[in-house]
Amino acid sequence: MKFGTEEQKAKFKKNGKLGSRTRNSIMKTAEQGYVVEIVKQGRSNIYVCTKCDEKLKKDGRVRSGRGQIEHRIPMDIIVATHLEYDMTKQASMSLGKWAVEFGLITKLEFDLLRSRHKNSLRQVHIDLAIESGIIEEDHKKLLDELTLYCLEMYGQLAKTLDHMKKCGIILFYENWIGYSKDGKVSISPDIMKNIQKTRRDLMKKHNVVEFNLTAHRNARKVINFNDEWKQALAEVKDEFGNALDIKYYWKEYAVILKATSKAVQRYLETYCEEALEAYVNNKDLFINQNKTNYVDKRKANFVKKIEKRHKQKLKEYKELKVGFSTAEDEELISYFYTQQELEDIIAGYDLGVKRLHLKNLYMERMEQLFDLYKLNVNSNFNTLKESLN
Repeated sequence: MKFGTEEQKAKFKKNGKLGSRTRNSIMKTAEQGYVVEIVKQGRSNIYVCTKCDEKLKKDGRVRSGRGQIEHRIPMDIIVATHLEYDMTKQASMSLGKWAVEFGLITKLEFDLLRSRHKNSLRQVHIDLAIESGIIEEDHKKLLDELTLYCLEMYGQLAKTLDHMKKCGIILFYENWIGYSKDGKVSISPDIMKNIQKTRRDLMKKHNVVEFNLTAHRNARKVINFNDEWKQALAEVKDEFGNALDIKYYWKEYAVILKATSKAVQRYLETYCEEALEAYVNNKDLFINQNKTNYVDKRKANFVKKIEKRHKQKLKEYKELKVGFSTAEDEELISYFYTQQELEDIIAGYDLGVKRLHLKNLYMERMEQLFDLYKLNVNSNFNTLKESLN
């Protein structure tokens, strides 16, 4: 209503939805004076417009999307300087390993993200959080919510690398890799297209979305999807008709510095103008300060997001007058359901997490988890992994 033309408004009123071309056109108009952030809410998108105070580029356009993530600029600086110093151990890695390489996430966070695909590893993280006194057994969903937040780093890093590629700073290539009983296999774009289509079809069949797969692991529909998806993935065939027997797959990224030191400096001058002088005067000090700045801004961004979620949930629960039965009542209720039905109910109901919201303890616990994964607790963590094995 604010940024659309009369024709676009009439079309929306008639169809009740925005086509991709119309949406992109309206967003371009909005981005002339605002930073537009797309926030997922279920299957819907919420478009949050924040007044943009950034300097305009020479052609008069706002740096579209550059202010959406508060710690995006430090990420640009960290990646550019890391590549300039040629500190990388190898040229091609998964996005997660690049995030660790650049110091954007800790090894412990990377391991948490990997635990999405392995229940035994996930249990190690649950045990770590419980033994640290942060969560209890019925608070496990907090780890899933932290996992989803950590995943955002991957998307932000991919956008940063893509932007640096367009600016001529780096060479940036993508390649899909699968793991089978014979080791690593390269997956061609055509085969990956079929894999993704099969996955989408199965998700539609079982009525699940990505959030369900992370946050509702014990729900029956998620278990059924995973069983069928595992079988379908193993049956994927190569161009010669041979089954690849893929157990899992990932995308690797080759990142190679293309530009000279002067070109990196020009890049920072264009997109990080306020930091250029410090970069030129003392690079070592500058890099260390920006890594600290990045962590501080990342936590501030994290706290803002969980506070927003907490307020939304608290309002929702109070409006619905959500209450909880006593322990004796809950035990009595169990007689009326099978174990699987109870697991499905609890997976969607999250009693423990609701209690944290209603007691105003949710933000405190989430901040404690965030800090835990920033600490060097690898020795304790490795001990837990060894005991599990």
